[in-house]
Amino acid sequence: MRLRRLWIKHFRGIRTLDWTLPAQGRLQVLVGPGDSGKSTILDAIHYLLGDRWSIPFSDDDFYDVDVESPIAVRALLTDLTPDLLRESAFGLWLSGVDDEGQVHPEPTDDLLPGLLTQLSVDSTLEPRWSVTRHDGTSQPVSAGQRKAFSTFRVDDRTDTQLRWTRNSALGRMSAKEGADRRALSAASRAARDALAQQENSSLEELAKKVQDAANALGGGRFHDVKAGLDTSRSSMGAALALYEGVVPLTSYGLGSRRLMSLTVQQLATEGRAVALVDELEHGLEPHRAVQLLRHLAADDEYAHVLVSTHSPVVVEQADLQDLATVQNRDGLVTVTSLGGDAQVLQRLQRGRPSSFLARRVVIGEGKTEHGVLLECVQHWDGERAAAGLSSAAGEGVVLQEGAGGSEVGPRAQTMSELGYAVAGLCDNDVRTDDVGLDAAAAAGVLVVRWEDGNHIEAQVCSQIGIVGLQSFVSLGEALRHHANTVLDDLRVQGLPAHYDTLHVETWVAEHSLDEVRAWIVAAAVQRKWFKDVDSGRALGRWIIEHYDRPGLAATTERLERIRSFIYPPAAEDLTVPEAVAAPTDGTLADG
Repeated sequence: MRLRRLWIKHFRGIRTLDWTLPAQGRLQVLVGPGDSGKSTILDAIHYLLGDRWSIPFSDDDFYDVDVESPIAVRALLTDLTPDLLRESAFGLWLSGVDDEGQVHPEPTDDLLPGLLTQLSVDSTLEPRWSVTRHDGTSQPVSAGQRKAFSTFRVDDRTDTQLRWTRNSALGRMSAKEGADRRALSAASRAARDALAQQENSSLEELAKKVQDAANALGGGRFHDVKAGLDTSRSSMGAALALYEGVVPLTSYGLGSRRLMSLTVQQLATEGRAVALVDELEHGLEPHRAVQLLRHLAADDEYAHVLVSTHSPVVVEQADLQDLATVQNRDGLVTVTSLGGDAQVLQRLQRGRPSSFLARRVVIGEGKTEHGVLLECVQHWDGERAAAGLSSAAGEGVVLQEGAGGSEVGPRAQTMSELGYAVAGLCDNDVRTDDVGLDAAAAAGVLVVRWEDGNHIEAQVCSQIGIVGLQSFVSLGEALRHHANTVLDDLRVQGLPAHYDTLHVETWVAEHSLDEVRAWIVAAAVQRKWFKDVDSGRALGRWIIEHYDRPGLAATTERLERIRSFIYPPAAEDLTVPEAVAAPTDGTLADG
């Protein structure tokens, strides 16, 4: 069985969702910013298709706490198992499903059989499960019938799955296999010796099966998993638990317990399970998270697997067609499956996976812009912290290095079309970049470019005077580590050889300010004063130190546009240095 389509209304942070899942592929990895609804989607599926007898709904489970708008979770299921297709089960309630995931009254030769099932909750807080037809008629579904959906969820509440209880997966498997009830009762009364006598019991066989499956999954290096007495619990049945040697598995780390819980629950479904794993990487080292991802994608014992993640490593290692972004706009949630072989998406996935976990993305054209933005954001965050306001991280912002001007437009456009808010900070000296950036702007991207013809070094130096240029050269000297090195850089660009000083005022006495400025800019560019992230950050610190100089007005005005994008204007409560109009006489613009 697999989910083909999912509708959710008025459940927690989701006002409405209509998601058509891919027809092919076992695994779906939900990515996106926090609070977008990823965990809520998994909870909704679990509540709908799991076999829990009761779910403690509260007013807080209703969107905007509006209990007059009922919760509705509805799914279209395909690839139904023979048990589900029997007339005594749901065979008389089948609909037809086309290739696009649309529902039709009846299955035909051209339409797959599908089953519509629904969970609804009104102000009484009583959940009601049903199967429905295309015409709206319905029939109630019991918890016992829902067991046939073979759906389970892995989250932080793992310990119950590592003990034999009436409702745990281990308990259900033992009941099916006729495990020795006398041994179970004796164990629950702390009779360790009774368990020791069951050397060939079905409990041992079951524990060995769990051990082998967990080792294959990457759960650890288990070699002696067996049933034992959990002395931390005293209730009937709950005292019988899985052990590794003399150590109960409930004492293991969270990641190992989650993987063992996944193993046990999958075995209890007897194959073709639908597994839901919230925050797949939680408690796991990256290599184990990746192993789990690959196992879930490849194991035929799973019919469908849906996971959420906040791990860039998981995003990077997933197959592109398995990724789906989740975006929430005032409760309207959209899930977009990536799929395909789009080269831009693949470059983003491999090179900038954290961008898929953001709310807003700021792309700096290259390492220089990236470094400048990192330094500016650190400074702005400090100002905002002093005022009790949110940081860029709290706003869900990720800074991305764009790998060159030709990449910024396509990357920004692609991210925008997936529902992310995107801004780009770019040079304005290469006209071949214009088409991509114009297309990005048309897609809703905030494109911020330096003045016409300028790259960042030219922009910074374009209107500052002697004092500013002197400070800029001193920064270059600090980065190049020696005055003679900077002199050599400048001489290649036209500085007369007889100058043996870095005093800009000396040069200006014999050459125009524009000529001197051109030497400095060319030296900075050609000798790569600021062409890595660290030196870009140094330039960012320099800009911040001189932020209120009139000669930097055109530079800081563009940075302020980025700042307004990063921090919502409604929350902005800081006094920002005013950008003063730049003088036009080319003299001492900054005093």
